[in-house]
Amino acid sequence: MDGYFIRPTGTTPSVNFKPGNGELELRGNSMPDDPLSFYGHVFSHLPALDNQELQEINVNFALKHIEDSSTYLHILVKKLISLASEKRPLNITWYYEKNRTNILEVGREISEHYNHPFKFVEVFKIKDQLRQAS
Repeated sequence: MDGYFIRPTGTTPSVNFKPGNGELELRGNSMPDDPLSFYGHVFSHLPALDNQELQEINVNFALKHIEDSSTYLHILVKKLISLASEKRPLNITWYYEKNRTNILEVGREISEHYNHPFKFVEVFKIKDQLRQAS
């Protein structure tokens, strides 16, 4: 399957999915009016990551706001974990803005709930490019 890109809106994150490279990135606001519809589309393409040729699965979350969609982020992480294996590890990086500890807490909660380590990276501002905070 070829990948796809969904442009961000004021209420939904961009989704950059490259299953051939084992990459998924969500960036922006996660406050969709219909979270099931939005995340359902993402969920429906995840089986493309179940590829024995992939050496790893890399997922980046760079979310500015999360509202009414954290349940779907839990489901997304659960589905991603189910696709990982000893030979195909799942690497999750969770970016958060310096003063948005609530976003950090959502990531920690999901990581702890599934007992799966995340790499947490503090940044100045989540935009098209990330710049790490010092």
